[in-house]
Parts: sequence; structure tokens; C-alpha cells
Amino acid sequence: MSTSTLARRQLKAAAAVRRSQQQHRCLATPANNNPFDFTLNSSGPIKTATHDDKQSPTSAISVVLKAGPRYEPAPGLSHALKNFVFRTTNKRSALRVIRETEVYGGVLSSSLSREHLFLTAEFLRGDEALFAELLGDVLAESKLALHEYKDEVVPQLATEAAQAVSDPTVLALDVAHQLAFRKGLGNSLFASQYVDVTYGDAVSFAKQTLGNASEMAVVASGIDSSALSNLVGEYFPSSSTSASVSTPNTGSTKYFGGEMRLPKTASHHGSGDHSDHATIVAAFEGGSASKAEYTVLKHLLGGEPSIKWTKGASLLSTQAPGAVAFNLGYSDAGLFGFTVNAPTAQAGEIAQKAMSAFKSLASGSIKEEDVKRAVANARFALASQLESRLGKLELVAPQLLAGSSTDLLGALDKVTPDSVAKAAQAALKSKPSFVALGNVHALPYADSLL
Repeated sequence: MSTSTLARRQLKAAAAVRRSQQQHRCLATPANNNPFDFTLNSSGPIKTATHDDKQSPTSAISVVLKAGPRYEPAPGLSHALKNFVFRTTNKRSALRVIRETEVYGGVLSSSLSREHLFLTAEFLRGDEALFAELLGDVLAESKLALHEYKDEVVPQLATEAAQAVSDPTVLALDVAHQLAFRKGLGNSLFASQYVDVTYGDAVSFAKQTLGNASEMAVVASGIDSSALSNLVGEYFPSSSTSASVSTPNTGSTKYFGGEMRLPKTASHHGSGDHSDHATIVAAFEGGSASKAEYTVLKHLLGGEPSIKWTKGASLLSTQAPGAVAFNLGYSDAGLFGFTVNAPTAQAGEIAQKAMSAFKSLASGSIKEEDVKRAVANARFALASQLESRLGKLELVAPQLLAGSSTDLLGALDKVTPDSVAKAAQAALKSKPSFVALGNVHALPYADSLL
């Protein structure tokens, strides 16, 4: 290796270290318990958080509502509401909403998690007043027209539900949630073809949630904190309708567990013929989103290589290729486990090996260097999530609505081999939530893996 090449590599390595140190300082929690360099404001009826990146040419405002499936009074209402927003209001036609957004170069979107509904406007810096007024119009003045619901919303619900069913992993994880939590967090993300989501119920749910200031928060980027507070105070609802809202499943979440075996049909194949493949989800009671031990445990098990075209060095990558660990944390509960996607003849053996790898972590024989590697991977995944607006939103919004502020990066540094082993032991003590999708006659049962 030439001297010049070696010097260039050393300079690159030094630059990478400096970037890592700068990123750590940027993401570290300040003295005011600010989670990710956001300015928090809880003084008004609506809690706000903003990160003003003054060098960014674009800005965004996201309204976060406690309107996910966990809080819906009837199945499918959250999914319906996600598709019912950004349509005709008492001030604007649906066409005007579209034209105004496009004229100013903006983007409107709605997304759904099991606990929250996100309404987001992205736009060029300086247009925040226009889009804040538009979001306020959607929250307070949505017309919720019958013809829009029948002609546009209902067909979209059917299409999105069919797409979800066609993805075996999405379907199996959705069923696993139903087994684990039943109602509340167990409610499906998608409206079912077997349950009618009526227009009257959809309108009632929309009116209860869109205008309820006490159950919403606003997260923004590229906007000054004081400017955001002024915009929220001027354009967003200021009253609470909580007294009239019948919101179920607001108490602590209870874990159940169970087993479901689903024969694969043509609708589960997606694009291409994968009829000889099977999907298995083996899930256990995990921890809430603030429990760093389960995040590290997920990266210890792994299953997804860091380098393309390689097998990877994690436990599942080396011992059970085809299995991938997951950790889904919510405000007061979590689901931890692994998925297997493989040919039917191999799926059972892979699942058995994956379970053995999981049990080995609960035995307490975890090496310090393995935990350090998993923590580094977890830190990178968290930092990568923070690079995107949606990622920041998913991390900051739940804390804002819950009135808490957790230093997730700092929590990762406190994880030890002993705490990871205890997390694995606690998960394995729970009843599994087991889903087998495919040729169920050839797939294992949950008790055969334990």
C-alpha cells in the first residue's frame, strides 16, 4: 500500500470519528431532558416540539392524534380516518386542497401506527403559515362528505387491506398482535372485508378525534419554536372534546398470547408464485419503547446482514439463516420475537434453531463484546431513523403525547449483558404468540419449539 493511499484512509477514518462525535453531541439529551435536540412546549392546550434546522430549505408540520387502532371504538375506524382526511372542508373543496398544495410545492400525507394517526404537511421554508392554516382547516372544518366516503375512502380501504393480506409477513405480524393483546394494541391496522365500517361511525370517530386538543400534539422541523407556538395557537383547535369521547383501551395493556395457523391461499402469494414458502412468527411479551434492553436483544439476535450478499455475523444469521428478530415497543407494552420466511420443508427447522439461539441468550452466557456490538448497531439504527422526518416523528411524538422524555441513546449505553439476559428470560416466561402461515400440516406447533 502506498504512503498516499494510507494517508487518505487515515484522514477518512479521522473524519468518520469526528462525525460520530458530532452526531453523539447533537443527539445527546440536554439538561432539560429534551429527547433529540427538540424544543418542547407544553404550556398550551396542544403540546408542541420543534427542531429548527436553519440550513434546511424545507420545513414540515405533523399533527399527532391518539387515533390509532388501539383507541378506536369499532374495528377499521382508524384506517378509515387515515383515508378520510385531506378531502373537502367547509372552506375548501378537495380539488382546492390539492391545487394549493401543488402550487406551493408541498406534500400532504397521512400515516397510521397502532397508537397514533399522523397528518403531515411538508413544504418549502417560509410557507409554514399557509400549511398550518390548511392543517387547522382539516382538523376543525373537514366536511366528511358521504359521497367521498363511499366513492373514494371505502375502495381505498379495500385496496390497502388486500395489499396487506398479500404480504405474508405483514399479515402474520398483524395476527400476532391480535393474539398477544386482543383488543387495544391487538386491533388490526387494516379494515377487514368481514366487518362493515359504516359512514356514521367513521364520521363520529373523526369528529371526536380531529378536534380534540387534549389528545393531539404537533411536531415540526425547520420552524422556530415561538413561530410554531403562534401558528398552533392561531389555526389549531384549542378546546377539548374529551368529555364526549368514548375512547376504549386507555388503561394498561394486558398480554395474552395464543396460536393461529392459517392455510396460505392465492391472495397470500403476492407477486409471483411462492406457494411452497411458509411464514412463521414466534412472538413473546416484550417491553415498552423506552426499554433499551429489548432493542439490544433484537440486535444480538439479528438476522439481517450489515453487508450485502453476506450471511452476517449475528446469532440468527449464523445459526438460523432465514429468521429475523423484531422488537415492537409501544407506550406501555411490547412484542418481541422473530419471523421466518423460508421454503415449507425448511421453515420448521429454521424456527427451531432460531428458538434455540433465543434461549441461549436467556442462559446468561452473553459476552460483553457481543453486547457492545449490538449496542453500536442499535445506536446506528436509531441515528439513521433520526435522519428522516418520519423517523423523528415516530420517536418524538409518543413521548410528547405521554408527557415523558426518554434519552434513548443514553439508555442504550446503560445496557449490560445481565440486563439483556433478564429481558430474554422475562420474554420466554410469557405465553408465545405463534402464527404459522402456509402448509399448516407441515409446519411446527408453538409447543414443539419451546
